[in-house]
Amino acid sequence: MTTSSFLRYKTELSQLFEEESVLELQLEVERALSKANYLVGKIPKEAWLEINKFATKEFIKLERVKELEDKTQHDIMSLVLAISEQCQNFGGYVHMGATSNDIKDTVLGLQMKKSKEHIISNIDVVLGILLNLAHKTKTTACIGRTHGQHAIPMTYGFKFANFAFELFIARQNLESTKVNYGKMSGAIGNYASFGTKEVEEITLKELNLEPLLISTQVITRIVHSRFIYALTLVTSAIERLAREIRSLQRTEINEIQERFLNDQVGSSTMPQKRNPYLSERICGISRFIRQMASLSLENICLEHERDLTNSSTERILIPQTIILADYILIKIRKVLKRISLNPEQIKKNLFLEEGRQCAENLMLELTPHLGRQEAHQLVKNLSESENFLQGVKNSIISNYIDVNKIDEILNPENYLGLSLELTDHVIMTIRSALPHL
Repeated sequence: MTTSSFLRYKTELSQLFEEESVLELQLEVERALSKANYLVGKIPKEAWLEINKFATKEFIKLERVKELEDKTQHDIMSLVLAISEQCQNFGGYVHMGATSNDIKDTVLGLQMKKSKEHIISNIDVVLGILLNLAHKTKTTACIGRTHGQHAIPMTYGFKFANFAFELFIARQNLESTKVNYGKMSGAIGNYASFGTKEVEEITLKELNLEPLLISTQVITRIVHSRFIYALTLVTSAIERLAREIRSLQRTEINEIQERFLNDQVGSSTMPQKRNPYLSERICGISRFIRQMASLSLENICLEHERDLTNSSTERILIPQTIILADYILIKIRKVLKRISLNPEQIKKNLFLEEGRQCAENLMLELTPHLGRQEAHQLVKNLSESENFLQGVKNSIISNYIDVNKIDEILNPENYLGLSLELTDHVIMTIRSALPHL
């Protein structure tokens, strides 16, 4: 993805991965490291105070770091040199004991931690909207569909409750996926340069991060892949919702509309078009995110104590997956706030099958008289007739069921099962788990 095209999908989280922000986080880690080195007696107090003063954005400028990187061809070494040249007496104590990935992986831990908190907050906004829609439409009867065909009746509240519950599960998975890890364990992770785990413990505590039990030169990429996968579950749940909206907006179905703004245009040549463009965009971006999940798995398999094959891909896949997941949440929120239901068309589609949509109900009513299999075959044969309702009334079924009751049995508004109760239960369960919604 080129920089120019990716700018189309920027969100508030984009700033977290921009060069200036990354530099600030790197400086924060270097300051925490110098404090830890002082507290365990590895550097003088004066060195810590000097590094703490000069390892800040006030003194370390991105332009200078990039100048040094042009010479060194090494991003972290250029950072170290930029800090060292600002220090008046103790520049030689900068980065003491650390390897480059101690800084990089710890910065990545800070970025993922902040991103996770932000994304969960956005998920909760979407969940709140979905629960409100479920409550508002819990009595709106509609036709259910399987395999793209009319199945049995349900309610729109039941439909929205399913989407809310699916997103809730994905949210819970994301919340339980720990990302707040860093490392400060040296060249291959065995603390040879520190001679103690204390430096790591103090550094990470200062940053509100945790160490893993053990690492190589890098934190195991299972941590990062698990996070990307958790985001994939979130965006896939949203994609299913967006795909449903797209399908229900088809001209032939026309039950839902992704409402247009007054001056919005659907087509440059067809003035009548009202395309579900946001839902389509969500589905397209979600495909990209799923590919990132696959790539994150590849990054687990590094050689020996590490190689660089993960580094280049992670510079793309982690920021872009996070930003695009956030973007999808923003857009589905916009879609759901604008969504409009077409009650007349919903009812028309509900009654379109003229009783066939309740064939299951009729079969169950006949079962005590004919047995389940014979009842199934009889109703199946009748469902192929041109006038199903009249065919049922003229058949042997009238010997077992009163003709007036047949109308009641085949009325789709009478065959909603536990749609209302389940909708209420989902709303109550999610709001109990997340009372701030």
